[in-house]
Amino acid sequence: MKKRKAVLEDYYRLRYLGQPDYCAAAQRLAYTVAGADRETDGYSSEVWVKDLGTGESRRVTAGGGYESSPRLSADGRRLLFLSDVGGTAQIYVAEDKKEPRPLTHMRYDVHGPVWSPDGGRIAFLCDCEPELSEELLAVPQSEEERAAEEAARAVRPVVITDYGFKADEDAGFTEVRTTHLFVVETVTGQVRKLSDGDRDHVMPAWSPDGTKLLVTSNRLRPREESIGMDLFLIDVRSGEITQLSKENWIAFYPASFYPRFTPDRKSVVFGALYPDLSGNMPLTRLYRMEAVPGAAEEGIWPEEAPCHEATCFLYNGETMARGYEKGQVSEDGRYLYFISGWQGEVNLYRAAVTGEREIVQLTRGGHYYSSMGEVQGGKMALLKGDFTHTAQIVLYDTKTGEETVAVESNEWLSREVELEEPLEMWIDTLDGESRVQGWVLPPMGREPGRKYPAVLYIHGGPMPFYGYAMTYEHEALAGAGMAVIFCNPRGSSGYGPAHESNKAATDGTAMYDLLQFVREACRRFDFIDPARLGVTGGSYGGYMTNWIASHSKVFKAAVTQRSVANELIEYASADMAGSSAGFADFQDFMMHEIERSPVAYADRIDIPFLILHALGDMRCPVEHAHQLFTAVKDTHPDLPVRMVLFPGGNHEMNNHGRMSHRIRHYRETIDWFVKYL
Repeated sequence: MKKRKAVLEDYYRLRYLGQPDYCAAAQRLAYTVAGADRETDGYSSEVWVKDLGTGESRRVTAGGGYESSPRLSADGRRLLFLSDVGGTAQIYVAEDKKEPRPLTHMRYDVHGPVWSPDGGRIAFLCDCEPELSEELLAVPQSEEERAAEEAARAVRPVVITDYGFKADEDAGFTEVRTTHLFVVETVTGQVRKLSDGDRDHVMPAWSPDGTKLLVTSNRLRPREESIGMDLFLIDVRSGEITQLSKENWIAFYPASFYPRFTPDRKSVVFGALYPDLSGNMPLTRLYRMEAVPGAAEEGIWPEEAPCHEATCFLYNGETMARGYEKGQVSEDGRYLYFISGWQGEVNLYRAAVTGEREIVQLTRGGHYYSSMGEVQGGKMALLKGDFTHTAQIVLYDTKTGEETVAVESNEWLSREVELEEPLEMWIDTLDGESRVQGWVLPPMGREPGRKYPAVLYIHGGPMPFYGYAMTYEHEALAGAGMAVIFCNPRGSSGYGPAHESNKAATDGTAMYDLLQFVREACRRFDFIDPARLGVTGGSYGGYMTNWIASHSKVFKAAVTQRSVANELIEYASADMAGSSAGFADFQDFMMHEIERSPVAYADRIDIPFLILHALGDMRCPVEHAHQLFTAVKDTHPDLPVRMVLFPGGNHEMNNHGRMSHRIRHYRETIDWFVKYL
């Protein structure tokens, strides 16, 4: 069969595996399958269980449209998962092949469920108002109550007294809710609240004997330390909460790293944010401590470790393949297995928990791992993908290093679609202080001797990085007859602290990295037409698109997506509050912010300019789009300028809202470049 080019309608068929959980005792694997739902024009998620002995796979469902977080009990006979069948996400339990039964009936959505070792309890999280009683929280809202609450919220004045009054994921002003830890008995359904106060409690982990829970919380920190978290130990029987860590900030935001007990219950292994005095995003480093208050927090991360940090910010457009964990302790307690990104690859590593500090890279190659299940019977389940394959679930043998594919996804792609393999390229930066890695995706069906337009696609962040992962939007651009250039300039993680510089991301250094990379790509690949270049990107990539369009003459057309145009909007109106600290006075601060705002140079933008934004974006509020459109159109009345605003949605508009909006968003980009390149 002759293969065809990638098209945007393929998004309706793509399915993404996620959240693998392996049980060695029963030889079973639980996981999710997520994708577009044509009927609802939204997204759905299903829970599946595979018998690795017989190869039989079956869907387990309570009838919800979005079901997730599957976890097998220690013996593999029971499965817990979350289902939204009643309007809120609740825990359901399925035993063998019996119909799932609801276990929780909480007032609000449940998340993060974890079996106790003996299967008698399940710890879970729920966002709730601090003043609500346990009795009221454990009673579900009726449809009438939910409707009344929404109606009251629509007319109730919003009262603000502090920072943090918005949250992009909620697409609006935040409710006064905090995340709390609960435990439910699996037989009786009795629910107990184990945390208190008006601070968050996240990332629960059971002790091996099931008597205690590790939990990460900011309960003893001031609100200004927004990402400051400590480790606490909760006695499940008495409810006593004891602080363990004090020196380090436990890694929860922006990339969580779940703490772990060692099997002997004596030690705790965790990821913590390693301070970076240069102002960059703190790195995640590995630590261990005895599970008693006041114990020393010992680093298990050697300074000469070859990888960047104990987690990663892989940037790829297909982020529905989500998982629980980035780290797991070996069954004998000697090692911590973890996932980390370095130079575009995301591999599996092993760190010695005790003794000499040692980190060993276990896997290599042009691929990425994105999630891992517990180590059982010397094996663990991992999500693994590359440039031409969406994530598959593989079983990794910790003794031999061998991998076997347990569940495949989107097999039709390799049969039907002419997927292109990106061509790798490195350059030395002009200042001689770093190297930039990137790739060029050739246009599909290119003919020898013919030149094609090319689009520079700048990633968000700036700390994420492009790596060996499929971004189907890039394939669709290639299918429309364009090359795609993408790289990791200064500001990107995965190349060491000096490369990951927030200052370099916005002081012009990253822009010159990008321009130099494009120039070298045009020189090396004769199928690129240097006279027909476009530039695009979202979030930070949108900011840089705006800046490049107003500070260079390299590109013929631009598409800016959910971008930053005016830094003063970010300061006052985004969900990440800014600060004027460090300036002589407030006027100096205001002038500084304007000088580094792309909208201040809108009169220099003289190429066809498309602006894409979601109306519900709280990370980069839609006012950015309004100001940029007005400024460019005002200063260039005859220039093709177009603004498309998508109802609802949030900052990550490609993974929320309607699938038709996502496809329309991509279609606008492709059509713009087809027309003007």
